[in-house]
Amino acid sequence: MKDLTKAELARRSGISEVYLHQVFAGRRNPSRDRLLCICVGLGITLDETQRMLTQGGYAQLYPRTRRDAIISYGVVHQLPLGEINDKLFAEQEKTLF
Repeated sequence: MKDLTKAELARRSGISEVYLHQVFAGRRNPSRDRLLCICVGLGITLDETQRMLTQGGYAQLYPRTRRDAIISYGVVHQLPLGEINDKLFAEQEKTLF
């Protein structure tokens, strides 16, 4: 987890520690957006994010979709979740949370 505590990952992901613990324990399956929040919180690469989405059973980020392109940009440039959501909101796209 790139030397992050679960508490720090929860904060960076905008997800409660309880929910995050349930995900890691396998008791919860996060939605695509929640999984993207976790990926952003982890600060992983776009390739790693795409792999996580595939492993979670979700569609990969598709750059021809404006919302996915904004999220991809944020992942590539390691923007904090709040900044990604601000960019999504400014473009009238659904935010990640």
